[in-house]
Amino acid sequence: MHKHFSGKTVVITGGAGGLAAALIEQLLATGANIAALDLHIEGLLANKQLLPLQVDITDNSALSAAVTQVIETFGAIDVLINNAGITHMSTFEQLGAQTFNTIMAVNFTASVELTRMCLPYLLKTKGQIVAISSVAGYAPLYGRSAYSASKHAMEGFFLSLESELSDVSVTVVCPSFVKSRPELTAQVNSGISSPGAMKKQTNGEQIAPNIAAEKILKATAKKQRKLYLGKVAKIAYWLNALVPSIYLKLMTKSAKQEFT
Repeated sequence: MHKHFSGKTVVITGGAGGLAAALIEQLLATGANIAALDLHIEGLLANKQLLPLQVDITDNSALSAAVTQVIETFGAIDVLINNAGITHMSTFEQLGAQTFNTIMAVNFTASVELTRMCLPYLLKTKGQIVAISSVAGYAPLYGRSAYSASKHAMEGFFLSLESELSDVSVTVVCPSFVKSRPELTAQVNSGISSPGAMKKQTNGEQIAPNIAAEKILKATAKKQRKLYLGKVAKIAYWLNALVPSIYLKLMTKSAKQEFT
């Protein structure tokens, strides 16, 4: 893994989040150069290897300027990690149109537009794209209609893009629950929140960010097409694929506990 990333330039969105912090720490140890994009970058200290960029990723002009700055600073883009994401806890009946659209814009549209801007440079380096999806990207999830829609769209886009590319590899990562924001508590019917915020009911193991980051980087180094991160992610995949009615019953029963 260290040899794979050494000297390469990695662009990561959601760069100030808990998972990103773990990814950045491990990437810096490999000798990689990192451009970390986020709306709030106060916790990121610039150095020779790390370029924090304050960017609203839903603003295409700001994204384009950020990509230009990455090239001016490091000269190339080898890996793009689409990590930024937000979620919600509300039924569709309680979900406002603006919240739905914001979740789609951050989770899906921004990743598409940044990929579009980075692709010419990734083609030059025969680089890699990593998309951080979710269990919600391939299976239903009660009370997360917008989040699930954004992650389904993300998976569909990146796996389809992969079929068009011969020189750029794509890795789609599907975690269950990464404990990236333990200081936050997810609220029901209260707008958007971090996917890593703690919930009343979290099924299975809570993956530590450093462990998640290590597995993601190993999968990336191996150019693994998909990574089901955590036991819950693997179980959910097979249950939904083989006995979807049982998956739906178990998932709905568990998820509804968060709303009581």
